[in-house]
Amino acid sequence: MPIRTASSDGAGRAAFVESSEGRGGDAMPIIDDEFLSKLVREPVVVCVSEDQEKAFAKIARLSVARDRSKHELAERLEREGFSVEDAHAAIERAAACGLVDDIRYAEALVRSRLSQGKGRAGIENELAAAGIAVYDIPGWPDEYFPSDGPSEEDRAFELLCRKPPRSKNVYAAACRKLASRGFSSDAVFAAARRYIQRDDRVF
Repeated sequence: MPIRTASSDGAGRAAFVESSEGRGGDAMPIIDDEFLSKLVREPVVVCVSEDQEKAFAKIARLSVARDRSKHELAERLEREGFSVEDAHAAIERAAACGLVDDIRYAEALVRSRLSQGKGRAGIENELAAAGIAVYDIPGWPDEYFPSDGPSEEDRAFELLCRKPPRSKNVYAAACRKLASRGFSSDAVFAAARRYIQRDDRVF
């Protein structure tokens, strides 16, 4: 029966040698750290189809202009004739190398919409349309809508003051403006009432 022994080669490497007993004199190769490291470094060849390569190149070009969500990219690639499988493979490859990141996309979108005076409901709807669940965003909602910050009604009222509605029926115009910006119905009606009661409001 073969006997497996351990020894040192003088360089601190472990060498395992199997004796030739019972093997007709055929010695087994030495398996040491150098041999194992070569195995680890052996390149892994991944087969990528021509269509997947084209889809990935398309993603790279689109990403130069702005961030996009995985959902948006999937729809775009499928509209341009790529199969679901090729689109998915290219998107996952892009995500692995950092070209695509749904959380990065979502954080940038939320901050952009807040700066534009959009309401929380509208932002959540836009994220849902992009295939992103708001509670996957780190810090949602407290980081973006802190309890010690302006309320949804206050933000809606501030928008009306900054961009006054122009109409004979100011209240109705104010409600339409706020609703189109994605504010909740409670915030819309309360802010519109506050606005028409202002003494210095713009008619």
